[in-house]
Amino acid sequence: MTLRIGFHPIQCACAHDMSNRLINGSCSQDLALRSLGAIWHSRLLTTANRILRLYVATNKPSVKLKTLITFIIKVYSPMWFSIKCNPSCKDGTRQDGTRHVHKSIVLSRYLSDDILAIIDPVIHRNAYFGHCENVLLSMITDERPVIRELALCRILKARNSKATRTVRRFKVPQLNFEASDYTELINWTDEVTEPPVIMNISNASIAEKETPSLFFPRFPCHTQAVERCIKLVTEASTAVSGKRNRDGFIRNKFQSCTLMPHFNTKSDYKLE
Repeated sequence: MTLRIGFHPIQCACAHDMSNRLINGSCSQDLALRSLGAIWHSRLLTTANRILRLYVATNKPSVKLKTLITFIIKVYSPMWFSIKCNPSCKDGTRQDGTRHVHKSIVLSRYLSDDILAIIDPVIHRNAYFGHCENVLLSMITDERPVIRELALCRILKARNSKATRTVRRFKVPQLNFEASDYTELINWTDEVTEPPVIMNISNASIAEKETPSLFFPRFPCHTQAVERCIKLVTEASTAVSGKRNRDGFIRNKFQSCTLMPHFNTKSDYKLE
């Protein structure tokens, strides 16, 4: 298993170990006394680890604590590892952005109605991969030929519509939380726009390709990875002007990080 962007080996190992032990019911004393390291506020996995650790070390956990533990085991941990193992928005037969959204909905259906009233709005407002453009990206990389054909028809229809001649407004859609398949997440009677990453591909090329996953680059679907890219693009836009200069700034930044992946901090030095 290879974890990609945002991977923290210690926290990942703790989450995997504690989740498995709780599922198997084999929590030993060393697990209750384990040190989890420093809290990273930008990584919610550290919070989940501490809740798991608190549950293991508590003799009589409360109902609320049990509710949190059940959610972490059934929803949060499976989704975290699923996204980390499949971080691309076009993984096709594996998980991708839209499938992650649908999976999070399916896994959370065990919750009571009062808790779903809290969870569902959070899923909805973060369901950017539930947009028709991203659903189409998943459909053209689907292993089912009928789904790929359906995606092709919708892409061709979108190309012939008036929406392609204007600047489209990206709006998070209303999700169907009862969908049995990711292709049913949204209402297709609404206006459908084409994914920008395939706009330079001709109709014939899309129809003839047997391996749609080669159509477009492997963009990340992980929010943390996207936020890091946004941060870097913002830094480039602030430092230089022009598309060529911004591209050079970003490439140099990546090259610099590969040459110097670690910088010393104050904690690396001790007074004698």
